Amino acid sequence: MFTKFSHTGEVATQDELLFTTPFGYLFDDAAHSASCLLPRSCETITALKQLGDAMATDETGLPNDSTTLPAILTYLGQFIDHDLTARTDRESAVSTIGRGEPVTPRDPDEVVANLHNGRRPQLDLDSVFGDGPSLVGGSETTSQVLYANDLKMTVFQPSSTRRDVPRDPATRVAIIADARNDENPNISALHCAFLLFYNKIYDAQVAGAPACKHIRARQLTRWAYQYIVVQDYLARVCDLGVVIDTLANGPRYYGVSAGHGQTFMPLEFSTAAFRFGHTMIRPEYRLRGGQSPIAVMDILAPSRPDAAGNPNATFFDTGDATPHQLRSSAILDFTFFAGSGPNVQKARKIDSNISAGLGSLPLGPRTGDPILGHLAKSNLVRGYSLSIPTAQACCEAMGVKPMTIMQMGGAGESANVKNILETTALGQRTPLWYYILREAAVQQNGERLGELGSRIVCETIIGSLKSDPNSYLNANDLAVTPLGVDVGTAVIRTLTDLLNHAGVGPVGP
Repeated sequence: MFTKFSHTGEVATQDELLFTTPFGYLFDDAAHSASCLLPRSCETITALKQLGDAMATDETGLPNDSTTLPAILTYLGQFIDHDLTARTDRESAVSTIGRGEPVTPRDPDEVVANLHNGRRPQLDLDSVFGDGPSLVGGSETTSQVLYANDLKMTVFQPSSTRRDVPRDPATRVAIIADARNDENPNISALHCAFLLFYNKIYDAQVAGAPACKHIRARQLTRWAYQYIVVQDYLARVCDLGVVIDTLANGPRYYGVSAGHGQTFMPLEFSTAAFRFGHTMIRPEYRLRGGQSPIAVMDILAPSRPDAAGNPNATFFDTGDATPHQLRSSAILDFTFFAGSGPNVQKARKIDSNISAGLGSLPLGPRTGDPILGHLAKSNLVRGYSLSIPTAQACCEAMGVKPMTIMQMGGAGESANVKNILETTALGQRTPLWYYILREAAVQQNGERLGELGSRIVCETIIGSLKSDPNSYLNANDLAVTPLGVDVGTAVIRTLTDLLNHAGVGPVGP
């Protein structure tokens, strides 16, 4: 369980890492070639900082900055990221970018040898189930606190409209398997929905001991989630042709079929490609009806006390009978985040504009740090420090024709960014994260990822599922059908289906 492992911290809490799995480079040859990396110089670091500043300027909230995608997909992406990876977004022995210390690109072999993933590279929902409960009488696991005596998940739900993840009465900190899933009320509400979804499937098991019900409910929950990730999430945020091709013909650069001896988490994915969701974050959100929108910076770390040490009054009511749980007015109404109803807020376009508020993150040691406290700068400089291949090198490795400086700096890009591309080395050797965002804007009008971004994301996620013998893609079970996963009382094929089955709806199609 990651109870102290969050973005509000700095160096990872090592005692919570019960296992580690490898990170690696999808394009290892490129990572070892100086010409395929950002130039190693102070000028490069200066240009990356300038690019980050130029990207973090969007506060418009105008209709034309929205996709057709519901806002909940931004947070499903964050949820997926927490299920797959841990440790590339914080300070470590091989990547230090904050506190004013010199930033030096590390040798790729040193990175792979010393940077380890705190997650398994598979969509197994260990972020929800932890290590699971004990299935042997008289024994306990480190995750036992997540479960009731009958092995259902513990959830706070005093009424049909008030529901929350369980919290510590003294600190209001969420008692869940991954503390990162309580960094904002949007993702904690989604986490809570998964707890309720599992419990609903558990209750549908009409016979068997609690251990047997848990095992089957956990399996069906995982399969339904995996089906949603591929058939609902990837099909909407990636180019559909790339999704279908990767499913049909398999990954060509990732996994055993691509010549890799073991499954690993590609750094090109975890530090760049899958951070496209950062640009989907809106400057503000309305949590439910009858409320004014709340600035995105004001929904971060809800359990954190205010400057006076008091609970955040937006989220907690000290006069309530359960003051440590989210107050009713802070409970997410999913009709404002999911489905296609009239109230649904949309995700921002996938482009090179980042909500300006994300340039001053109020998260622990990140607060006030000119790089760590600035999301765009942090992403760009972290990629440099970990020797992530340039976008042009990744395009060449995948046989994709890269965009030109003229295309990157064309219609829709800011004059500041265009100038940086034209006057620094970043135009010819472009940071992968920026390129993937700009590619989505140029090729897909910001509705979904472009060619390179889609391929890296699909290769990694679908490749990890194909490599996992326990995934829905490899299941020989009547519950897994081409039209969804039959969980006993419903067939689940979309996130909307899951939310409605969990009882947090009704959410329209």
